[in-house]
Amino acid sequence: MTTNLIYEVECQLDPDVVADYDAWLPGHVRDVLACPGFHGASIESPETPPGERPRRRVRYRVEGAAALDNYLENDATRLRTETAQRFGGRVNCERRVFKPRHELTPPAREPGRCLNCGTVVEGRHCAQCGQAADAHVLSMKEVMGDVTHSLLHLDSRVWRTLQLLVRRPGELTREFIAGRHQSYIPPFRLYLAVSIIYFALSALLPESGLLDVDAPVILDDGSETAVAKPAPRAPAELKDVTGELRKELAAEGVPQEDIDEALKRDGSCRVSIFGDTPNSTDLERALSRACENIKRDRGRHLAERFAATAPKLMFLFLPLIAAAAMLFYWRPRRLYAEHLVLFLHNHAFTFLLLAVTAILNEIAELKFPFAGVLNLVMFLMWCWLPYYVYRSMRVVYGNGRALTVLKFFTISTIYFVLLGITMLGGLIYTVYGLS
Repeated sequence: MTTNLIYEVECQLDPDVVADYDAWLPGHVRDVLACPGFHGASIESPETPPGERPRRRVRYRVEGAAALDNYLENDATRLRTETAQRFGGRVNCERRVFKPRHELTPPAREPGRCLNCGTVVEGRHCAQCGQAADAHVLSMKEVMGDVTHSLLHLDSRVWRTLQLLVRRPGELTREFIAGRHQSYIPPFRLYLAVSIIYFALSALLPESGLLDVDAPVILDDGSETAVAKPAPRAPAELKDVTGELRKELAAEGVPQEDIDEALKRDGSCRVSIFGDTPNSTDLERALSRACENIKRDRGRHLAERFAATAPKLMFLFLPLIAAAAMLFYWRPRRLYAEHLVLFLHNHAFTFLLLAVTAILNEIAELKFPFAGVLNLVMFLMWCWLPYYVYRSMRVVYGNGRALTVLKFFTISTIYFVLLGITMLGGLIYTVYGLS
């Protein structure tokens, strides 16, 4: 009777060859499976404890001891030599053979039904709704354990992603480009989550008071006075100014022809002051109404509308600056998505920095002793940001220091020009929307 064996090969890898080894390994396994007596294999990636080298494990199913001996005598040396020539001492392998002692099968039992949807459950989970087959009322111990796990172990990818994003500029982008996606949050989802947190935090924190219509005004003598909110003027009141001016000029003896000519000549200049005129265009009338709305509430509504529009503008801006970065990296040629991922990660870090400094600034406003230390911390954090971007470019693209500095300043200049154009377009759109 032939006894099947498990032939296991476990290799420890140097970190710099992991990507190359993972790409090479499936072809090597197919070469082994082509040998007589090998019926199948599974490739496994065991979890790597902190401080240890990454590992890969291959478990081959072999027909029996005779087939394994034949492989070791005729094919193993050749295949191992090919591995050593490709990776040298950067891959260390251990080999084990497992022989089954007993074949056990689970006892037959009558399948139960899902407590959620009533479907017959064959395995550990319902095939219809996904609920576990052993669902039950949780004990207090299980409830507390679930709460603790939710708070302290909220998707280990979150903490792993944030730690790599903050501590090692560019490494998160390089990991994503290398194809290691499962361990980290996707770039767009990370950027979206951090930016939403920042803008939500900005809305919750106390306002700066720059747009407060009731803010006091400092007079020449140093005293303060409150500025009352101006009452809106009715459109009919604005339009009657032209008629009043006509009456005043007629009372002074100005000929009617001269009055008509003067009002006709200056009509275009009175659109924003006196309201609609027969010569005003739709755009002029819209801008006139927008200007009146801005004057009425001292720009508060404009600021609120623009703040709501700014996040949407960033979704337009990021693809533009990523396309501009492609012009500076021809050799080796980089995919557009690689540039976009780098900018998504750098912007996620920037929004994270903005959120932290906003919180620190509110704490510093409490004027407690040593509050000035927080101002120093915030200053150092903003000084770190340019170096962070420079370092991320150097890590991802692999250029030298001098070339990276040159590209950093050039791309930064293009960045702020494109950002200014995008924000100006958004501001014009917002002003026009107030009409």
